[in-house]
Amino acid sequence: MFMKRFLAVAALFSAALLSQPVLAQTTEVDKVSLPNAATVGGQSTVLNGMGMRTRFSFRVYVIGLYLPRKTTNAREAVTMPGAKRVHMTLRREVNNRELGDAFLKGIRDNVPPAEIQRLGVQLVQFGQFFGSIPALKAGDTIVLDLLPGKGMNLIINGKQIGDVAGDEFNSALLRIWLGDKPVQPDLKDLLLGVRPGQSAPAAAPQQQPAERN
Repeated sequence: MFMKRFLAVAALFSAALLSQPVLAQTTEVDKVSLPNAATVGGQSTVLNGMGMRTRFSFRVYVIGLYLPRKTTNAREAVTMPGAKRVHMTLRREVNNRELGDAFLKGIRDNVPPAEIQRLGVQLVQFGQFFGSIPALKAGDTIVLDLLPGKGMNLIINGKQIGDVAGDEFNSALLRIWLGDKPVQPDLKDLLLGVRPGQSAPAAAPQQQPAERN
């Protein structure tokens, strides 16, 4: 009798579990799936948003932004403490030098001249990384791990390419997509999880150098 009652309760419990909605473990854009959570530099992050970078109607890359916690605020996304990740999957062949130049242009469009001057060495180093890699093709992945207190770790197709030191450089990179002049405004909204027609709360900060006495 006890065994029958135990089996009946177990069956009801299993049925209840099966009836619960299953939470999605990944998010997909243009047949590119990214996990909704990732460990970056030993820290937990969540997929804040995901979208497609286009240029002249051509699909360039699918991009996902990982943050320590979700936010729809660009300023908070850039300044939020903790590890972050930018994950890109190319949808077409891309000239590696042109892609590197596009990233550098995105930084210059969103970072004040004084900050650009301070980042001179890091910007040159970042550009050189893209000049040293083979041609990039559809399906290739580019990962920028932004680690607090350390800097940016560039990974292409799972292979570590190099590091660029400095939290200030990490902030400059994020402003390519989240700054006042983002590379693509609707993509900025998607990375912030902002729905079409909904306004994002704020733009990413334009950091000013500290005054000297």
